[in-house]
Amino acid sequence: MVKQKKSLAIRDDNALAEQKVLDYLRKQNRPYSATDISNNLHGAVTKTIVQKVLTSLVDKEEVVCKTYGKQSVYVVSQDQFESPSPDELNNMDAEIEDLKKEVNDYKERNKQLQSVLSGLTNSLTNEQVEERLKTLAEKNNRNEERLQELKSGTKSVSVEDKNRIEAIYARNRKLWRQRKRMFDEIFSQIADAIEKKTRELMEDLGVETDPDELKEDPFAN
Repeated sequence: MVKQKKSLAIRDDNALAEQKVLDYLRKQNRPYSATDISNNLHGAVTKTIVQKVLTSLVDKEEVVCKTYGKQSVYVVSQDQFESPSPDELNNMDAEIEDLKKEVNDYKERNKQLQSVLSGLTNSLTNEQVEERLKTLAEKNNRNEERLQELKSGTKSVSVEDKNRIEAIYARNRKLWRQRKRMFDEIFSQIADAIEKKTRELMEDLGVETDPDELKEDPFAN
């Protein structure tokens, strides 16, 4: 009587193992070796039992075995799956095209971000740009004060001094505008990359820019 119960238990265990392996192969619907199946089931079914179960499933034509050299792989029989209708195939084709487009969009987005990152890596940091702009602004203010003194006639200067001051002012003004334009371009790229408006991002980070840009040369008058 005891032997009969033991035999029944073994058959039940084999049935459970067979169902577990078959369910896994149906869900994945791709070829696996017996070792892969046992590992992917996290040891719930040993490799020895998996091999016996696969042999049984092959005999029942529920699973197909393909041998490549010394390696045997198993995949669930495709006969049990219904062939998709023409409409379903069209829908799948459309979905594939949408996914391809989405992948291309992500690739392009990644390319843009890589370009921005490369530019930031090879350029001055935000702190360095801000410090440089601050220094140039201070120099510009001193030059403006000096210029006002010269234009008001309160202090006479030689032609050489005047030319030297004008050259210093022009050089600093040009450098200031170049650095400010570089900062604006870099900051704009960062804002675009995170899909924010430049002014909004500046407010969020507490970045303050110079109030005015000298677009007109005061020496022109």
